[in-house]
Amino acid sequence: MAGGRPGPDGKPEVAKALYVYELDRSWRRRLGIPRVETAPVKQPHEGLSSETWAETEFGGAALGDARLSKRLVKSASMLADVVGGAIVAHTSHDAAAVKGHYRLLESKAAKLTPENILGPHRKRTIERKRSQKVVLCVQDGTKLNYSTRPACEGLRVIGSNQTKTKTLGLPLHMTLALTEDGLPLGVMRCSYRAPDTGPEAPGTQQWLEGYKDVCEARAALSRKSRVVVIMDREADSLALYDLQRRRQEVHVLVRARHDRVLADGKKQFATLKDVSQTKTIQIEISRITARPKASRKKARAARSYRMATAEVRYKRVELPDPRHKDAFLTMYGVHVRETNPPEGEKALEWVLLTSMALHTAEDAVRMLDYYLKRWRIENFFRVLKSGCKVESTALRTALRLERAVTIWCVVAWRIMVVTLLGRTAPELDAEVFYTEMELRFLSGYAARVRLDAPRTLQQAILVVAVLVGYQNRSRDGPPGHQIMWRGMDRLSLTTLGYEVAYAELQ
Repeated sequence: MAGGRPGPDGKPEVAKALYVYELDRSWRRRLGIPRVETAPVKQPHEGLSSETWAETEFGGAALGDARLSKRLVKSASMLADVVGGAIVAHTSHDAAAVKGHYRLLESKAAKLTPENILGPHRKRTIERKRSQKVVLCVQDGTKLNYSTRPACEGLRVIGSNQTKTKTLGLPLHMTLALTEDGLPLGVMRCSYRAPDTGPEAPGTQQWLEGYKDVCEARAALSRKSRVVVIMDREADSLALYDLQRRRQEVHVLVRARHDRVLADGKKQFATLKDVSQTKTIQIEISRITARPKASRKKARAARSYRMATAEVRYKRVELPDPRHKDAFLTMYGVHVRETNPPEGEKALEWVLLTSMALHTAEDAVRMLDYYLKRWRIENFFRVLKSGCKVESTALRTALRLERAVTIWCVVAWRIMVVTLLGRTAPELDAEVFYTEMELRFLSGYAARVRLDAPRTLQQAILVVAVLVGYQNRSRDGPPGHQIMWRGMDRLSLTTLGYEVAYAELQ
């Protein structure tokens, strides 16, 4: 306690300490007292409205100047209305806001870093993670090509072509948080460091830093929450598994790349293939179009869509300990192999390694389901590059590009989460994302094209998709990310026309 009652002389007594012990964890239930959340908890669909999302995800950013924080919110809101275009194309024709946006990117403020720009969104992401029992954090990297802007200062070498000409750009390594069903909760981290920067081997350090960052955020969640970091073959390293053993609070799930010798002297892949007990499952394999060899890309054969029948095996394995010669790291391996691939098609075969104990075949299948969610980050990179067109951004320094790309990352997340919410939570009210004026326009357009009035989010997304050419045929799948980023841009323009006409009629 801060102080005591006044004593005989009128002076306060010496401060006393008061300790409270919880004797029964079920005391709230016994006394009929509801649970009080001491930390903010948000559902994945909260704060997505066109009117409020930018303030929710960027408001109060610690940029060293409140004016810069307000400018960041304004810039993000405007960019979301012109997905894939320049901010000067915004229908508001606000010259002051456009100038403010470029001043924001060009500012010399020391605190205007990608980490601080992303700070409020990261905080909101953690609040959304608190609403989930299982959180999947997918970690991966991509290369942003700015070779057409050689005058841009500070770009890194991200590759070279057959003539040894160096390609300039930015390496982007990031972590995307998902629900267990694959719904994006937010972007946890954006790093633009070179992959070979750090004490570990080139290509390993960035994965370790990403894992440590997830562990740091894990401290803000309930002890009952399960957090799993999912990574592809490039992350398969003993240094990562050793780090997880020492940290423990966050699990890892990695697609194996190296066929290591186990404690019993046998090879890892052969050991998993020899497991007799299996479980047969069906895996959906998406279609891939053929791609010829390009200057920076390998040729890719076509692959048809199919439901593959595969066998799943699992076993506990002992990997070499990188720090102790005669010790081993305990992991669990999952082997997945397609049994009867179509003629001419390569059989699907994966080996996964995880720190989570697997006791049943259902546990192993669950790990496979988690790993399949890794494709969300591939979709994210597609939205970022093809939808937001971040590689078309023309700025004079790498730092300015990093700031701009960080803002676009949050815009790309919003596009993805709304697209997928229309499938996972179709009955949500359309107002969770669309403004009153947007819904008025969509209602009128829906009547014109003979669709239901957009009362739910799924209905509203369908009307927006039809607005940009979605055919809505019985054999068509639900609207995808490309339809949504085109629809958001078109809706912004058409709603403006509707507002102008509506104002004239008043």
